[in-house]
Amino acid sequence: MSVIYRPVEKHEQQQAIDLWYIVFKPPSGYFERYFNKETSPRYQEGDTLGAWINEKLVSAVHIRRLNIRSRDDNTEYLCGAISNVATFEEHRKHGYSRNLLQMAITKMEQSNEFDISTLTTGVPTHYSALGWESISLPSPISIHWNHFSSSCDSNQWNSVNNISSSNYQLLLDIHSNKPRTYQYNRSPVNVFQYWTGWTWKRDNAIIYSLQDAQQGYVVITHPDNVDNIYVSEWRALNVDAERKLLKAAANEIHRRHSQIKIIRFHTAPQYMSLEELEQWAGAVTVSKNDRTMIRNIRLSHEILEKIKAAYLSGHATFWQGDYF
Repeated sequence: MSVIYRPVEKHEQQQAIDLWYIVFKPPSGYFERYFNKETSPRYQEGDTLGAWINEKLVSAVHIRRLNIRSRDDNTEYLCGAISNVATFEEHRKHGYSRNLLQMAITKMEQSNEFDISTLTTGVPTHYSALGWESISLPSPISIHWNHFSSSCDSNQWNSVNNISSSNYQLLLDIHSNKPRTYQYNRSPVNVFQYWTGWTWKRDNAIIYSLQDAQQGYVVITHPDNVDNIYVSEWRALNVDAERKLLKAAANEIHRRHSQIKIIRFHTAPQYMSLEELEQWAGAVTVSKNDRTMIRNIRLSHEILEKIKAAYLSGHATFWQGDYF
């Protein structure tokens, strides 16, 4: 059985989409975004690699182009985010995806464009053999909240389904103007809306902005699911704004589910240390998430270690809305 490895051409993109839907089974509309110029303006033909048998696509790997921005000097590093690694069940265990991943590495290394590569997986050994390294992220952070307030105004929370395009631009401005140490550049606004916003809508998220909206926002995911409700994202102008946001989120979760005493946050605070957080809010428990992997393409050792250290400490984070 002869296998041909080559990029997926434009007229073959639907084959890749069909393969991904069969393997991963997400809601409709999910995979079309990878090829749409409006939702993926950085996509270039050839970023999807395929294994073909008798002119049928049986395995595929996608490289999503994302920019990681440094807060220190606003430098942006092109990240090749490996996504949609999929093989039809009857064609597995033949090394097709591994060969495609090696092709992806070669493409990124030879292009003189990519600086770093990331991915998220539940099977790290499949990727570690090819040079990706697991980084243990502090996620989630659980707080045994000391003092809930019954005076919180639930009317200030809105469903993400009600966010207008202008509000998405405002949220993007907040996210961009007060960045973490390293973060994905979510610009332009249609990318933010159709990726981050899509994830928020899928999870029935609710959002709260401070009265002066430029001060910050906070997002609660799965607000009606007592077993899976948590604070999935926030961005604040300063530490005072961050405390207001986290407090508002904790109170809203407790208002909806009074039996909840421990509030889960996706990651560490933007401004407070974990010690300061514990003194302010209550006992803190830090869990570890080992699903994220990173691979150097052409960064200096110094910059690579700075990026890894930022994510390991929680000063940088991959938000739920950034996963690909």
